Amino acid sequence: MPSHNPRNQDLQSPCQYLKGVGPARAADLSRLGIETLEDLLRHFPREYLDRSRMTPLGQLKPGERHSVRGTVLVSGIRRPRRGMNLLQVMIGDETGRLELVFFNQPFLKRMLPNGREVIASGEIGSFGQKLQLVSPEIEILDGDLDSAFPHAQGIVPVYPLTRGVNQRWMRKTVHALLEQRELMESVQEILPREWLDEKKWPLRESAFRQIHFPDAENAADSALERFKFEEAFLLQLLGALSREQFRKEKGPHLPDDSPLLENFIKSLPFQLTRAQEKSQGEILEDLRSGRRMNRMLQGDVGSGKTVVALGALLSAIGAGYQAAFMVPIEILAAQHFRRWQERLAALGVRSALLTGSTPAAEKKEILSELESGELPLVFGTQALIQEGVNFHNLGFAVVDEQHRFGVRQRASFHDQGRPHVLIMSATPIPRSLAMTLYGDLDLSIIDELPPGRPSLVSRRVGDGKTGQVYDYVKERLEKGERGFLIFPLVEESDKLELQAATERYEELSKTDFRDFHCELIHGRMNGARKAEVMERFASGETQLLIATTVIEVGIDIPEATLMVIHNPERFGLSQLHQLRGRIGRGTMKSYCILLEPGNLGEQARQRLEVFVKESDGFVLAEEDLKIRGPGDFFGVRQHGMQDLRLVHPIADAELVALARQRAQAMVSRDPQLMAADLQPLRELLDRLYRNRMPLAGVG
Repeated sequence: MPSHNPRNQDLQSPCQYLKGVGPARAADLSRLGIETLEDLLRHFPREYLDRSRMTPLGQLKPGERHSVRGTVLVSGIRRPRRGMNLLQVMIGDETGRLELVFFNQPFLKRMLPNGREVIASGEIGSFGQKLQLVSPEIEILDGDLDSAFPHAQGIVPVYPLTRGVNQRWMRKTVHALLEQRELMESVQEILPREWLDEKKWPLRESAFRQIHFPDAENAADSALERFKFEEAFLLQLLGALSREQFRKEKGPHLPDDSPLLENFIKSLPFQLTRAQEKSQGEILEDLRSGRRMNRMLQGDVGSGKTVVALGALLSAIGAGYQAAFMVPIEILAAQHFRRWQERLAALGVRSALLTGSTPAAEKKEILSELESGELPLVFGTQALIQEGVNFHNLGFAVVDEQHRFGVRQRASFHDQGRPHVLIMSATPIPRSLAMTLYGDLDLSIIDELPPGRPSLVSRRVGDGKTGQVYDYVKERLEKGERGFLIFPLVEESDKLELQAATERYEELSKTDFRDFHCELIHGRMNGARKAEVMERFASGETQLLIATTVIEVGIDIPEATLMVIHNPERFGLSQLHQLRGRIGRGTMKSYCILLEPGNLGEQARQRLEVFVKESDGFVLAEEDLKIRGPGDFFGVRQHGMQDLRLVHPIADAELVALARQRAQAMVSRDPQLMAADLQPLRELLDRLYRNRMPLAGVG
């Protein structure tokens, strides 16, 4: 390995060569996504402690956040229960007293002897008549305030941390980095000066200083707004570059008329809604434009996205091309195949199913027919984009439940002749979030449900009435209906004291529901086993399915009319809505019952109340986004989500709109960002999004 001279550092230097870091601490930092000095600069505080003003202890009030300075008067350790140590430290000043409380940190007693001065920050609480600061952020003074800088004076940053990295070390390290004059002078501005002047935003170098160690509170606000815009602008720029690349690419050209599509629409036992017709028109316009399509089709549960996608797909087949329909799980792929195979065959269109569970001989035959062009349509999972799958003339690809696929997986059909791509999402995504994360896609939204849907009632019930709820479920099952019992986890967790699906299945199938055929389904089962379970449930052989969230995506059983969700507070609103969407798909009235614990918090109670009153998935999605933030919107952090570290698509909607407008204008003027003054911007894009740049047609 080549040697590295610490005196010749630049912003791309590995962190381990920074004084005080080294290989071990660098490994800790990498868990935070920090590899280079630039990454360290871009690791922004999550909040600040205002230690520019210390509140006298006698002026404190419960419920307020304060920083205080006092002298340790007395301390002691209690052990309220096995495995817990409680350190109580009483501090005082000339105006009053305050108790500091620390859990399982007995070592602090040695560091806080009587007479030692300490600064503490946090939210003031009370216990009886006594004011308390529980688990405060503290700074132990050993001399004057200057000796404790940058931890005890001014506005102090509080950073996201990981094992092996504490606040004191992080502050000291970032502060030392900012003090390296030559290094900081190498920070290049990426935004036009007129944009900065218009918004009164600081230059990039100054913004780094002010966001980490602001001179005043408004200085941090201005720097933060500038970096929020920068984050949104870079993402919008990637999207604009990608759209520009797609506009240059020629796609399979389809004729204006499609008898196969027309016959398909006529064969349906219902009429398309206005929203379906509008979305289909937008897609067909793309297909007939001569340019390659890259579009997202959004719609609520049961809005009829699949019909629209199949219609467009048949347009491509009718023009002599092949088509693929990819979904994330085998159950859903098999369901689509079974549901549409006969109707498609009646139109003269052969189809096949290709998943990881497809038998070897059958798979070999399917691959051969895809390569020769004999097979016009294939449904499947990621097996469709594995090595060895070669289409003869792929013209149209549908990617369903797009958020479960990574960016590169969604783009994998690119190598199969550059077909038109339609991405679908059954998780309603607020337009603001879709425009932020999927700025490279054109957007069609089906915001209307088919008429004549049966009513679906949602209710909140305390888990103290579990027995009564189960009795009601049994009554409905005896009438020939089918239902789901949903549990959040597959196994017990030490942290989440929840009833696991596996244990509850063993118990319930032998007690409350022993007179019914019950089965268990969860995400750790292999695809073939899940498919068998769902087949028995669909046929009516199984009456009650005890399940985890594996059933949230696309499962369509019209006879399923009941769902009981245990511990609903553990799910996001959008996930609850997806689960609820598995019932009410037939002609009978359906019921979704939330069995919630008695100790439900106020915020959770409000969320669940919104859920039972609101049936519009887009409204619920927006509420979910407001409450949980974009990182947790889909239940797991995924590729694309980690890009949103600062921006909130709803709270910062105006900033995102401005970023989108300016990114589009910049790419219109300079599609490759080749102007000399855009070089720093291009280089930053390449550094931060190198793995995404080929997808955007740049670099």
